[in-house]
Amino acid sequence: MDFEQLRAFYTLAQTKNFTKAAEMLHLVQSTVTMRIKQLEEKVGKPLFIRDKRSVEITQAGLTLLPYAERILKLSHEALNEVASLQPYEDYLSIGSLNAIWTSTLEPILKEYHYRYPQIAISTKTGHSSDVIQYLLDNVIQIGIVYVPPSLPNFDVIPTWDDEIVLVCCPESPIAASTHVDSRELRNLPLLYVNWGPPFNEWIRQTLPRNYVPKLTVDKAELAIDLIKEGLGVSLMTRSTVKAELAAGTLKELIITGNKPPKRSAYIVLPKDKKNKPSVEKWLSLMSELGYST
Repeated sequence: MDFEQLRAFYTLAQTKNFTKAAEMLHLVQSTVTMRIKQLEEKVGKPLFIRDKRSVEITQAGLTLLPYAERILKLSHEALNEVASLQPYEDYLSIGSLNAIWTSTLEPILKEYHYRYPQIAISTKTGHSSDVIQYLLDNVIQIGIVYVPPSLPNFDVIPTWDDEIVLVCCPESPIAASTHVDSRELRNLPLLYVNWGPPFNEWIRQTLPRNYVPKLTVDKAELAIDLIKEGLGVSLMTRSTVKAELAAGTLKELIITGNKPPKRSAYIVLPKDKKNKPSVEKWLSLMSELGYST
């Protein structure tokens, strides 16, 4: 497909207005209209329903839209990757979750940056599913995730296990306890963070079937701030709260009884990229710092 036709289609889908789309693309409106018409002829279906006041995308357009977005994104990434090789000898792009970047990968990234100044580096952040898609789209060479995929032509390497611990504010009345039985979690003001399938299964086994958390948080850093303010307790990965526990701004409550499962992290990379020098150097550095590769 023609990139300019796809770009016109994608922009019109976002703006739902030919005039605005033309302005964003720095084109005259007739050119945008022509490109949409040419694309509709190629796919054999109308992509938009037009009237005098509005433009609405059709079901065929909605089906095409995510593919157009990925194609345009990949073309942008490809051009950036080629451009980034000057004046560098090699290029490495790594994708992972925000929690893994802040708790584990940041010092590795810094050391890699200082040790290999001739290699350009870029990072991508998203959920595990986003990182896997980046790998499939060849946007990144290495992904580090909590949910291991089952993909042909990819290596999936268990690299570390992260313990899940119960933490609270040191000034909280709950902090007077040193141990908490897992069955008592239902009676605590739990700030719920979703740590993936094995953790969810443990929660279902531990808490009543009709249990609903008072507050569900989708970002570990936000949960930490709320715990420090005394809003409740939370189950967090040890790596995420390591600095706060060391500084004494959070306190760990030892869980007795049915303990939560550890959260495993995995390196995922295409088999044909494993011998790429920049990838080898990253894996070697992780191994040097005590991680399985």
